Amino acid sequence: MLLVVFAHVLTFGFDMENSFISQLFVTFRMPMFFFISGYIAYKGIEMWDGAFFSKMIKKKAVVQIIPATVFWLLFVLFICKKTSPLDYIRDKGFVGYWFTYTLMVFFVIYYIVSLVANKMSVPARDRFFDITLCLVAVAGVGAFMALSGSPRKELYHAFSILNVCNYFQYFVFGLLCKRHQAAFELALRDNRVLVTCMVVFVACLYLLFQPRIAPMTPPLVRKFCMHELVRYSGLIIVFAFFFHNADFFNKDNTVVRCMLFVGRRTLDIYLIHFFLMPFGTDLPTYAWSNVFVVQLFVAVFLSLLVIALCLLISCVIRMSDFLGHYLLGAKRAEKEG
Repeated sequence: MLLVVFAHVLTFGFDMENSFISQLFVTFRMPMFFFISGYIAYKGIEMWDGAFFSKMIKKKAVVQIIPATVFWLLFVLFICKKTSPLDYIRDKGFVGYWFTYTLMVFFVIYYIVSLVANKMSVPARDRFFDITLCLVAVAGVGAFMALSGSPRKELYHAFSILNVCNYFQYFVFGLLCKRHQAAFELALRDNRVLVTCMVVFVACLYLLFQPRIAPMTPPLVRKFCMHELVRYSGLIIVFAFFFHNADFFNKDNTVVRCMLFVGRRTLDIYLIHFFLMPFGTDLPTYAWSNVFVVQLFVAVFLSLLVIALCLLISCVIRMSDFLGHYLLGAKRAEKEG
């Protein structure tokens, strides 16, 4: 969650969307979140029947759609000062709240494929699950490439159609890594895999951002590096870091407890933090803003401050069981008796 707020502080607060520090983290940030979402979401194919399908759809709709829709509409009213809310929605679509809607689409596709696969014999359903999800992911990449050149590109982007097509591959990657967890963990333990990912990641950064090399990078190579290589290598490096340091993150200490608490309130922070971003504010550019270390320090400090404020607001909202459930997707307390 820190990376989300960090990126938005840079882009909305300092207008540094195209800076190296912003691109360094943004390149693999969203793919990593969708990968982790798929990794966590996976459930055995044998669990999927009609009742379980309906239960999961309802559960995800309450968590993904209702809170995001409420906060999205509130944000539109909050941000609109010179234009009407309807005009703003027409031009900006879901704004920053596209992630939850996109993720809901991914869940629905995954649930349908799982439901169909469970009706087959054991050998057939395993192959059907893997192959079907991979084909849909490849089709999504093809659709993304086709729609990116469309005259209606801005509309597709605003309402997350391009994001659905582009990011489903990472959600599928997470599902398949969890499904074949033993093989995936074996790969993470292989030094050759990690070294390859690190080399690829650094090489892509040079091809994309090094002042002398970047202008000479062919457009097709640039797109492949930006949309595929740097993203897959980056998310594997981050996941491998937590995997190799699992002993530390399993300990009961202040750092781990704070991380777990923030992890449990990820949706809360995501929904609330947009209201704390300086949208439409022209901040002056200072000489120090070109110093990487200073950029990193200031952005991290502001990100932590925003997260702290979001958690405070979250705690206030969660004082009401009803508001906590429908605004933040929190589980409702079971009634006694």
